[in-house]
Amino acid sequence: MPKGTLAKTAISKKILDTFEGAFLYNDGKEIRIPIEEDGEIIQIKVTLTAAKVAVEPGSDNAIPTADNVMTNNTISDSVINQTSTTIVEPSEEEKQNLQNMLARLGL
Repeated sequence: MPKGTLAKTAISKKILDTFEGAFLYNDGKEIRIPIEEDGEIIQIKVTLTAAKVAVEPGSDNAIPTADNVMTNNTISDSVINQTSTTIVEPSEEEKQNLQNMLARLGL
């Protein structure tokens, strides 16, 4: 099985469960997420690729070595079959930031 197959399957399932109307396309190589924007339906295209080498968050310019490879996340068949719904509400600060941005954009 190619590297990352179980992880990509679990992540794809989570995305498909999270976004209403999302679907697989191009023989399952893409996830399409339909979203209405300015009264028009657009599709966000998501493709998943397993990284050849894992790096630490924030180490954009670091050269990956065996010393800084992440190993704290594990994926298994049981993860693929799990479903949970966690609704995260935006904070008041996030709501205000969005309102400010929309006002600046004239929307």
